[in-house]
Amino acid sequence: MNFLKKFLGSSPTDEVISIPSGKLFLTRSPQSPKGELECLYNDAFASIRQTTSAFYYRLVITRVYQEGELAAHGDSGFGDSDDEDEFNDHDTPHSISDSNIGLGHSKDEYVFEISEDLKIHCYDKEDGTKAISWKDLDGDLGDRFEFIVDEITKQTDIDSFMLALYKCQYERKYHKSSLEITTTNELKEFVYDPKTELLSFNDLNKDIHDFEYEEDEYEYEDETKATEPPKVGAEAGASEVESDGDDEFHDAEGSIGGTNTSIVGTVVYEFKTNLELYLFSPDTGTFIIKGKKNEVCIKILDSGDWNYYLVVDSIDENGRPLKFDCPFTKDMNPTFNFTYNSFVFNHFVQSKGQSIVFSWLLKFEEESQLSEFQVNFSTQLWQAFNKTIYNPPTKDTTDSEMDYVMDTLSNFRIDDETGLDEEDEKNLDDMSDDDGLDDGAFLEAEKIIRNGKQNLFVPEDDEDDEYGDYENDRKLSEFKQSDKNSNLSVGYSNDRSYVVRGNKLGVFKNDDDEVSYQTTIANMTNLKGKDFIPKSTMLHMQDQYMIMQNPEFDDKKLFKMDLERGKIVEEWDVHDQQAITSFGPNTKFSQLTAEQTLTGVSKNGMFRIDPRLPTSKLVNDNTFKLYKTKYNDFSSMATTQHGHIAVGSKKGDIRLYDRLGINAKSALPSLGEPIIGLDVSADGRWLLATCETYLLLIDTKIGDNQRNAGELGFLKSFDKDKKPKPRRLTIKPEHVAYMSLETGGKPLSFTKAHFNTGLDSKETSIVTSSGPYVISWSLKKVLQPPKKSKNTSGSSSVVPEDQSYLIKKYSQNVIADNFKFGSNADVILALQDDVEMTNKKVFSRPSKIIFGSTKNSIVKEF
Repeated sequence: MNFLKKFLGSSPTDEVISIPSGKLFLTRSPQSPKGELECLYNDAFASIRQTTSAFYYRLVITRVYQEGELAAHGDSGFGDSDDEDEFNDHDTPHSISDSNIGLGHSKDEYVFEISEDLKIHCYDKEDGTKAISWKDLDGDLGDRFEFIVDEITKQTDIDSFMLALYKCQYERKYHKSSLEITTTNELKEFVYDPKTELLSFNDLNKDIHDFEYEEDEYEYEDETKATEPPKVGAEAGASEVESDGDDEFHDAEGSIGGTNTSIVGTVVYEFKTNLELYLFSPDTGTFIIKGKKNEVCIKILDSGDWNYYLVVDSIDENGRPLKFDCPFTKDMNPTFNFTYNSFVFNHFVQSKGQSIVFSWLLKFEEESQLSEFQVNFSTQLWQAFNKTIYNPPTKDTTDSEMDYVMDTLSNFRIDDETGLDEEDEKNLDDMSDDDGLDDGAFLEAEKIIRNGKQNLFVPEDDEDDEYGDYENDRKLSEFKQSDKNSNLSVGYSNDRSYVVRGNKLGVFKNDDDEVSYQTTIANMTNLKGKDFIPKSTMLHMQDQYMIMQNPEFDDKKLFKMDLERGKIVEEWDVHDQQAITSFGPNTKFSQLTAEQTLTGVSKNGMFRIDPRLPTSKLVNDNTFKLYKTKYNDFSSMATTQHGHIAVGSKKGDIRLYDRLGINAKSALPSLGEPIIGLDVSADGRWLLATCETYLLLIDTKIGDNQRNAGELGFLKSFDKDKKPKPRRLTIKPEHVAYMSLETGGKPLSFTKAHFNTGLDSKETSIVTSSGPYVISWSLKKVLQPPKKSKNTSGSSSVVPEDQSYLIKKYSQNVIADNFKFGSNADVILALQDDVEMTNKKVFSRPSKIIFGSTKNSIVKEF
């Protein structure tokens, strides 16, 4: 029973509580062409209504007509000058508008689904009136609705209304009654404080002079005004790009200034010839020029202890000196784009304890200039990540390792070869590409899928629990009561998915277009009855068993769970000295068979694991090899359908083996970031490595003009001077800027990426996630070289080119994701508090709306 039932009659949509009188406004950015404040309803009342789904409620603002007003104006009902635009759909913002879930607005009513996403709070306005404010999820950055409470309303009534709003959010999040909660103090996590919100670009514009500066960030070198932030944008006068509607972003640049201290170190590279500086504007979706030719100088600075900085020294569009130091970190997300002769990177700035990301573009006049900078930048970046000196090649050696690094950072040049032979090109042309839907088709597909979904975790009418599967609902409720989802395993044999949540394992059935809850395996313990929380899981022997590990529990043991019995039935002591860092099937599809053995990896060795052995389960024969190098630090592995093995390390390098017990056939250099996950295509042609801020797609086929041409790197070695050309998949720096605004300044952090896989299917898609965003790449689009783009030299802005990834945003962080076995479109997701299946057809091309709006989310929280 929900807490609000005590207020209600029998109607499923009865009013819970209301404020009888007030006005509804929409507040916008001061730079909005539609004005800062718009009155939507001059006389209205606010109410909370229950929906037909348990634990879900709506905030409804209803227009009130004066006596005779409706009759005088007919159906239009607009008697106030504030409403003379008659709510033109093209001009008026709206709430979460989807007819399928009954939300939206009309001339008489605005409806909002109550959730934490609305960021509701109550505050006192300057004139002494009370206002309840919440985020416009469909609007632009900074847009919010405000319900101005009539002065005759008692404070106790307002407090009761706010308490009810917080209780609604509590019930939605935890799917449990809040009947026993009586004070706001018990609901502090739902009391939104705008002061803790990440500063948006509009926020930064409000009062530049009150902004607190951090050291070692942006430096304006006017000694006479060194302690004052510069006047920029509107304060400094009109600029050449103000017509782009980007005034607030100009102000943001000035607002991230610092003191006039700077990084001290040795200059290892300097360039200042015909260089332009651009800053990405989220509002216009373009790079806006901030430093013109002959006014921009860049330096690479070595400050010692493997710390390097990119120093940019420029004159801004208002004639003021602008200088900033950007450290070489993995969050920098550096990208060389030879289409535009440009270098794009992110700079994270700390201010008032919050993180803001700015995406900068340096545009070179000549390709040779960019190439020169690339060599110098990549060398210092490699040294920063690997903490060792890079030794340049001599006449007897090659530069293959540095070529590998630079190729990884670069986008393809227009004249690049794809690296594919004629047969590969034909296969690429034949490859299915289901990402080519237009925006209308995306929305329509999502509606179709949403209509077909059921409520997984809450009965449609909780009054009817006694007539449903009470036991099933009880088990699900127990599964959801504590902890968060932490791990996902997608079945190969039985169309099931398994989600770890603390010491519980949720079992879900993979249907045609959804997952449905089946049961919970609760209170997992080892054979001695001690609680066991798995960190790594692998389905085994036709999905009858699950092999699990928790290194914190015991890093030399594996645990075997019988999924039919719902309990751990065996503990395997693998070896008394070899701690297991990763384990997996012997071949990509051996989980479909009754094969009992599996492959294991330690920090410095590889071995077979056989549970039938009497004591130690490590097979101590010629398949067991410890490598002489002491610090390999192996961390992840993957196998092909033929049993070839790829192993990644925390140092960032990757080794390819054709079998256990031998030295690697091929070794791929480290870029400095740990490999946190590996996947490989069934035939071994494509290797997919996950690092925290990017993916690496590597073609293991040895290219022409090598002694082992045509072979795979698992079977033969590459020539020393001809490493495979990696493809670096990541989110464009400017898109990271969008994402950072929505995630509180958090940098990219990818989950393990996967190819789609199946016995009779080719790998055509890749999926991963970062925070609340799920990202998918089309393999076909990644492998094709980019089309020629018009050079934007001389333009006041640079428009980013299309990318090969699609994206979808959820209201929760995604913990793990993988394709349904045998499908290249259906993706199963484990969110923090939910499990669901989605289809790639509802993913969209990157856009401001996709990054910042949750209106299309079909998440069911539990």
